[in-house]
Amino acid sequence: MIAPALCFQNVSKRFQNIIALDQVSIDVPSNSIFGLLGPNGSGKSTLMRILAGLIKSWDGKISISGENYSSITEGYINKLGFLIEAPSFYEYLSAIENLKILSRLTNLNNIRIKETLEIVNLSDRANDKVKTYSYGMKQRLGLAQCLLHNPDMLILDEPNNGLDPSGIREMSKIINNLHEKGKTICVSTHILSEVDTLCTHAAVLKKGKHLATIKLDDDYHLDTTYLLNAENAANCIKILSVYEDFNLKLVDNNSLIIKTRSQDAVKIIRQKISKTEVIHSISKQSNLIEFFDD
Repeated sequence: MIAPALCFQNVSKRFQNIIALDQVSIDVPSNSIFGLLGPNGSGKSTLMRILAGLIKSWDGKISISGENYSSITEGYINKLGFLIEAPSFYEYLSAIENLKILSRLTNLNNIRIKETLEIVNLSDRANDKVKTYSYGMKQRLGLAQCLLHNPDMLILDEPNNGLDPSGIREMSKIINNLHEKGKTICVSTHILSEVDTLCTHAAVLKKGKHLATIKLDDDYHLDTTYLLNAENAANCIKILSVYEDFNLKLVDNNSLIIKTRSQDAVKIIRQKISKTEVIHSISKQSNLIEFFDD
């Protein structure tokens, strides 16, 4: 059995009276795109900042490829590449000049710099000053920066945050290409649809606790989840409960989550519910929405 690329074992972190992480245990499989998913305040960024050595004091253990750590060491850091928060550069220098400065600190050659710029699709802008770059290009340059030492695993904290749709597509394409080349990639996000389209696995965090880990395989994608908003959601459950293929979950008086594999779900819902209830909306949702229904 192949050991997970990364394991969090009962990791806890408290900031005065706030419990940011509460006995979190998560296994990240090798060669996965692993989503750390949760709303703001769930603890996902705290977990990544611990990995990056930005938070020094914490409880529990972290294992990288089967080797345990209870503190940050040089060997630990060198196995990972980090894109934490917005990357910063010397704006008056070019992309290649910025990466050369970093490469001198890590004894890397110019060939590797050119390789990383090719990976993030910045070769044609390598000699342009960073101040002429869009926000999305700066994010990709940040990714190039964390790829310089060719780590086995990448830790990316909300890499698509602030990007326009084109920038999101570009970043996702690069992440997929790195995954195909054998990298393990851990991505934090609060966007459910991003996890659905990008990740192979996801762990859900909420208020510092690990709620679940889900494999986003073919079986997962066979399900479709809808959010039904109607006048009386409890009555809608009574009407739809006769359908064995409908997994129903009441959110509140007016909202109901419906998970199903039926191709005719929307037609059935409209036909049956509209006879006695007023339907405000039916919208397709991520299958992960059940963890975020309050």
